[in-house]
Amino acid sequence: MMLLDERSTLILSQFINSSSFIPINEITEKLHISKRTVYYDIEKIDYWLKEQGFPPVQYVRGMGFYVTEETKKQVSSIIQVVRRSQYYYSDQERKALLAIYLLSGTKGLFLKELAEKIGVSRGTTNTVLNKVKEELHNFQLWVSFHRKHGYLIEGDESNKRKALVHYLSQVLSKQGWKTLLTEIHQLLDMKLSKPLSLQDPMTPMLQEEQVSFVYQKIDKLVQEVGRHITDEMLLQLSVRLIIFSKRFKHGRRVTMDEDEKNILQSTPEYKAAKKISVELESMFCTEFPEDEICYITMNLLAAKVNYFNPDLRNPEDDMTHLKAIIRKMVDDFQKYACVFFRHRDEFEQKMLIHIKPAYYRIKYGLEIENPLIETIQDKYKEIFEITKKVMHYFEDFIGKTVSEKEIAYIAMHFGGWMKREGTNMMHRKKAMIVCGNGISTSRILQGQLESLFSTIDIVSTVSLREYESQEFEVDFIFSTAPIQKKHLPVFIVSPILTDTEKEKLLSQVNHLVQKKNRKTHSPSVKTLLDIIKKHANILDERRLSDELSEYFSAERQWIKENRKPMLNELLTNEMIQFKTEIKQWPDAIRIAAEPLLKQGFIKPQYVTSMIQNVEELGPYIVLAPKIAIPHSRPEFGVNQLGMSLLCLENPVAFSDDPKHQVHLVIVLAAIDNETHLKALSQLSALLGNEDNINKILNTKSKNQILTLINQYSSN
Repeated sequence: MMLLDERSTLILSQFINSSSFIPINEITEKLHISKRTVYYDIEKIDYWLKEQGFPPVQYVRGMGFYVTEETKKQVSSIIQVVRRSQYYYSDQERKALLAIYLLSGTKGLFLKELAEKIGVSRGTTNTVLNKVKEELHNFQLWVSFHRKHGYLIEGDESNKRKALVHYLSQVLSKQGWKTLLTEIHQLLDMKLSKPLSLQDPMTPMLQEEQVSFVYQKIDKLVQEVGRHITDEMLLQLSVRLIIFSKRFKHGRRVTMDEDEKNILQSTPEYKAAKKISVELESMFCTEFPEDEICYITMNLLAAKVNYFNPDLRNPEDDMTHLKAIIRKMVDDFQKYACVFFRHRDEFEQKMLIHIKPAYYRIKYGLEIENPLIETIQDKYKEIFEITKKVMHYFEDFIGKTVSEKEIAYIAMHFGGWMKREGTNMMHRKKAMIVCGNGISTSRILQGQLESLFSTIDIVSTVSLREYESQEFEVDFIFSTAPIQKKHLPVFIVSPILTDTEKEKLLSQVNHLVQKKNRKTHSPSVKTLLDIIKKHANILDERRLSDELSEYFSAERQWIKENRKPMLNELLTNEMIQFKTEIKQWPDAIRIAAEPLLKQGFIKPQYVTSMIQNVEELGPYIVLAPKIAIPHSRPEFGVNQLGMSLLCLENPVAFSDDPKHQVHLVIVLAAIDNETHLKALSQLSALLGNEDNINKILNTKSKNQILTLINQYSSN
């Protein structure tokens, strides 16, 4: 029997959820695999479909792959409950699942049992187990073996629960909560042969009724205290609390410091946790002590949210210290990225919505996986690196190092806002985003969509629950997960779009708009239909006509991200100057900008604006000892992206403070919020080395400086 692994299952799910053809380039870009690998996976999918009695994946030259509508209907009902004998877990899935089995149970497991659960040989299971042992050391846990009981995880209960949070976040997909309920049972091997009472003490660890019940209760009770948790986080919380409750019932209890409990009891989330604990007590026929209620509070505080309702929050719960940290982070981000946030107050308020739960996640060791981290580090490398650079304020406050997965979430927030502020939209069509992954993900997706569709206004972003329970007056819906279409066109999109996905989405939306405005089909399609009728039987003329019309009217323009030039493309020979001394800092800015003015990169008013910024805001452009980077907004006189360097033998003072004595004045003329970031990142790396600064200051040779610049100018 053919086994479907993680990747082939994902590809099949894409075919099922797509309303049109999927080009092979879209698959290769999304999964970072070769075309040969895609064809190999499709062969496996075809074989599996044949075993199930379905036709194979179809292909139309110039359009892409698809599966028939009948296949979609039937396969979609079984794809989430594929028997384990038909699914081949990836290495990461095996590792996470094996850890979950050991951590969530209340008795030991033998190697044979573990092998059966993850569907591999004992030898492979032993290899996976060794990897789990290594990872559990990070949680101060260790795996022991007892001849009578099998493998057990030893260590503090609090650390076991932290590890559970970590591994659960790896295996729970982000497809929507109803789909996830089914997935949980499959992954955790739940047998639901008959419904059981919630009050039955012999109820299995997880059961659909339990998860759904707890999910709804958490949602309702947390909203009562002014928080709206993301869909996927609600699901994770539901599963966590059920497993934690089961462990508590079997004597696996957490203990908490009294001072920490007092802090937690003063939060609005504690009120919700107390009510949630009452429901769990009824479900598991037990009574929760204060330690467990406070532990639930910790998990609620650490949960990702879409928004807070300030009217329902405690006025003393404003997290003034976090607001001050965010302000410092934004100050530095603007300096390092050489950008200005026009609606800064609004941005900082939105950032607080994300930073606050992140603070509790890191503080209590309840960090979750970020499935988009590799994509963020790749497509938004410069934004990620700048975000990483400003995180020291947050790390100093919390006393811990922030992981890259948490930094990636914050980078998404910065990147999404930069995209939003750099977009000028024409309000012709209205659209909304349905996203279960939280505000950071939806923000960066919104920026991409607004850049792609200049005539579409993204009017709102809602969770899956909000979409299911409300009606919206929009023209289109963009969703990160399959949803019920209702009466509106729905486009399923990735949180971060590849070039191929952008091209396809543009084509689909344009076709839909053209179709609505077109009463009859184009003559070429009608003529082609007449020819086909002469030589073949058409099973569905309307569908064929629509697909042919889509093919001929599709806009085939290949979409590329704006190219980001390297440092050596901007700091060229004619952009470098040497001077012995300049008395006043305004003159230093004027002289440093002369090459850009001469070449027509900027207008005179841009120089005036740079000087006014320093007069109004102070010497914020002095980013490091000896270095200043004057800049202003693009609309104040930038014609073309450029950069110039003035090297001073004697420093010029930007204030009375000795640290504002500057030898290197680098004028940046940015055309938007992003195009200059690669060059700026390379400049930062170059000037981050004190030896490089000394080399520049001790030479009068442009060639030596250009050689140094070339060393840092690479992809």
